[in-house]
Amino acid sequence: MISAMASPTIADPSRRQKDPKKRVVITGMGLVSVFGNDVDRFYDELLRGANGVNMIDRFDTSELAVKFAAQISTFSSEGYIDRKSDRRLDDCWRYCLVAGNKALKNADLGPQRLKNVSN
Repeated sequence: MISAMASPTIADPSRRQKDPKKRVVITGMGLVSVFGNDVDRFYDELLRGANGVNMIDRFDTSELAVKFAAQISTFSSEGYIDRKSDRRLDDCWRYCLVAGNKALKNADLGPQRLKNVSN
């Protein structure tokens, strides 16, 4: 279970928003990362000090100065994006859609519940 942690640097309180209607509430979390698609594993790897950086193997780097990156290599969109859309989307869109869907599921905000939300 991930619990909230205080930020090591505190923002200037005088610059904080005072309007209670303008606030952010985190109700669910989802991510796609170099460590996988699981929030708990991501957090554990960060605490362990892992960085996930390796040599780039997804494309030719012979003409590039940088040869290493934190590549997402164990990604699967199965169950989140239909096959036809999955083939048409670039990786960034796929990562965003899967992470967003995971956050909605984590927040228990499925399609049925979202129908009942008013603006």
